[in-house]
Amino acid sequence: MYDLFVLHFTSPRAWGCTADELSQMYRQHLSHDHAEVGVGSGYFLSSHGRADWTQVSLIDPNPAALQYVSRRLTTPAVIRHVADILDATTLPPQRYKSVGANYVLHCLDASGDSKRTAIANLARLTADDGTLFGATVLGDAEHNRLGRALMRICNATGAFDNTADDEASLRHHLSAHFHTVHIERRRAVAMFTASGPIR
Repeated sequence: MYDLFVLHFTSPRAWGCTADELSQMYRQHLSHDHAEVGVGSGYFLSSHGRADWTQVSLIDPNPAALQYVSRRLTTPAVIRHVADILDATTLPPQRYKSVGANYVLHCLDASGDSKRTAIANLARLTADDGTLFGATVLGDAEHNRLGRALMRICNATGAFDNTADDEASLRHHLSAHFHTVHIERRRAVAMFTASGPIR
């Protein structure tokens, strides 16, 4: 249901970013030594899995999601981590050539420094020669009718906390922890890459 509703209906029709555009991001940046933070359904990892994977670390607070995605990938390289991106002590200690955080940031509590803390922890997971990549729905975008309705519902239920999220603050948080930051807009979605983590 996640694949059908979020990736193939909501993302293109409400947010303006297709699954093909997100797939291109994975095709370009997914490496043999990868960490996926907020695993979703594992759709993109399953679609663009690599034969040369040495490690795929799945990082999520939900054990059921981790179990489902690890079964979907069917590779012995998978390592599951029940962890919270806001709590560095729960995260694996190693660094990865690629780190994916797709549709994660808009779900984080906007009070306090949660989004900044998450990006700081994502930088800690990224190798010196690695790349962080992902996408997030921005609250300040020009949403269409469906997007506005879903924004109200998702923020009211706590699924999202992104009404104040904008491209400038995303760029600011990423630039505080990475030397190189690139953001592309797909209407309400910011697709980002960051490399050269600042230690």
